[in-house]
Amino acid sequence: MRILILQTTRMGDVLQTTPLIHVLREKYPAAHLTLMVRKMGKAVAERNPDIDEIIVYDEDELYLHLKSEDSDRLLQAYQLAEKQIQELRDQHYDIVCNATHSLGSAMVAKLSKIPEAYGASLSDDWQFVLRGNWTNYFFTSVFNREYNDLNLCDISRNLVPDAPPSQQLHFALTDEDRDFADALYQESGIEPDESVVCFQLGASEENKRWSVERFAALARILIEEHGARILLVGVSEEQPLGDRFEALLPDKAVHLFGKTSIAQVAAVLAKATMLVTNDTGTMHIAAAVDCPITLVSVGNVHYRETGPYGVGHCAIEARREDLGRSDFVPNALEEREGIEATQVHTVMNYVLKHKRDAAPPLLGDSPALADVDIYMTRFASDGFLQFYPVIRRAMEKRDFLRIAYRAMWLSHLSTTENLAQELAGLDQMFRHFDGPTTATVQDWARHYQEQFSGLAELAQRGTLATETLLTLIDNKGNIDEAKSLVSQLMALDEEARVYSEVNPPCRPLILMARFERDNLEGADVMLLATTTLNIYRACADRSELMAEKLYLLAEQWAARG
Repeated sequence: MRILILQTTRMGDVLQTTPLIHVLREKYPAAHLTLMVRKMGKAVAERNPDIDEIIVYDEDELYLHLKSEDSDRLLQAYQLAEKQIQELRDQHYDIVCNATHSLGSAMVAKLSKIPEAYGASLSDDWQFVLRGNWTNYFFTSVFNREYNDLNLCDISRNLVPDAPPSQQLHFALTDEDRDFADALYQESGIEPDESVVCFQLGASEENKRWSVERFAALARILIEEHGARILLVGVSEEQPLGDRFEALLPDKAVHLFGKTSIAQVAAVLAKATMLVTNDTGTMHIAAAVDCPITLVSVGNVHYRETGPYGVGHCAIEARREDLGRSDFVPNALEEREGIEATQVHTVMNYVLKHKRDAAPPLLGDSPALADVDIYMTRFASDGFLQFYPVIRRAMEKRDFLRIAYRAMWLSHLSTTENLAQELAGLDQMFRHFDGPTTATVQDWARHYQEQFSGLAELAQRGTLATETLLTLIDNKGNIDEAKSLVSQLMALDEEARVYSEVNPPCRPLILMARFERDNLEGADVMLLATTTLNIYRACADRSELMAEKLYLLAEQWAARG
């Protein structure tokens, strides 16, 4: 068997795909696994022992040809693309796993004529489609981040049906890498017993960067209170950030901008006491080599989706009224100044003290931490990564809904259920909250159950109308009646959209149903109607299951005593 994995985004995304690759290796031990990456992902791919072959997708030449608007070069672009696709066809892959989810990667998956596809692809009539429930979940979750409790690594690994657990990122260090790190520490005058803290000042977007001024203030605390040595890691383009840091805190940090390969910085991180970072590829490298991480989550970052994958890392974020889409956060730039260096220092101390604890003690809701949220990573009893609150506070409505959604999705998307495991996971999460009262939680459950029951009724109306439509099609019935039913279904979809605006907790389920409707394939009227029927049934099932989980949560909360 030959399997192609497409991951043509950034270096960090390639690392986040390694659990999926490991799952494929475990599921198909004799298969030939090929990973297609851009140039920036090659260094990560080369350190993955699960991969048999690497294809580098070099888009630069193609892009320059297209940008030229010259007819001869446009022809060259076509010929180059044709050559790349033919090379993929010649490999006769059996399965393609598209972890990129872009239109371009979907075209590659389609044009390569690979029989079985997971992830984004193109239908026979060349429409963009999402293959698999987990792919649909990924696309809809980014629009409803307040209800998403699953990490991208777990979502990606489940693109493969019946995926076994894979609870780590994969990046193999060599003796040469470790020798480089040892020599660097020695050249920098770092003694074996000294505390070494790495800072990653940069990020892909300005609003995702904690301010350099705050990093410098944190460094001053670490140096004065712990005698820590500070290493600034990053690419050469981030040197200006280092210059700003140097102006604020002269001669107190070792600058490594552009001086290390990916493998070398991985070895440096493996020796370090901790990495303090924005949401970056460096963070994922640190997670892969088990370097403790403090993530300062600011701007358009959702740490639950893209935070460090592993045990004992922490994320700190300014407390927010609203979360919304993952690509838009109100006042994102202002947040960079909202988290204090002293607060991050508290998080660092917590990580270093409790990273290995199975059940670390929680912090009280002190005035010094009143405007931030802090979470630590553990793998829950269901095998998925979970960010647990570090500060014991009263559970809020959105916490309650998010926990219920997690339980619902894992029940709905998984092939097996384990009630004892689920209850243990709920109990583990509930220990991190102080209140509210049982009566309040039961009121929440009843209130939201009504909303999801109302959505289930809408979906059941769609089910009945589609069943009638199928009967008409099967019996070659009255075409005008069939058209009338189609119009009713279109009106029902609009009614569902409005319902989601009035009842926002139902929005993820309505949005997923819409995505599924948009992904109908083919021209067979009977098949299209049957698929539509299954979409309405699935929406009803999810709504009813969500109502059940809300009841289960309320019962489990009451059982805490």
